[in-house]
Amino acid sequence: MTRTIQPNGWTIHDDGNVQRHDVPAPYDQPSGQWRITGAVTRNNFGHVTRRYSLAEVLADPSVIPWKFANGKQRTHLTDYDHGTYREWGSPGHSVS
Repeated sequence: MTRTIQPNGWTIHDDGNVQRHDVPAPYDQPSGQWRITGAVTRNNFGHVTRRYSLAEVLADPSVIPWKFANGKQRTHLTDYDHGTYREWGSPGHSVS
């Protein structure tokens, strides 16, 4: 099951590969070098309070608290891009 990263409309495939739709062909196809690995929820002090696997993100992203009540990012996607593990900071994002 594929999901969409909002607000940029990129696609997460079942294996975590990310497909961009805002670049010309052939660069709009997943490279296999960039994939989503899951997500982490942080509290107001920046400490990780919950980790989500890729399977959990893809299964039902609507149960994940993406934003705090004030609109600030609460849960951040994590990815693996060309050998580096990263956590997304900005811009604000969610998965639908």
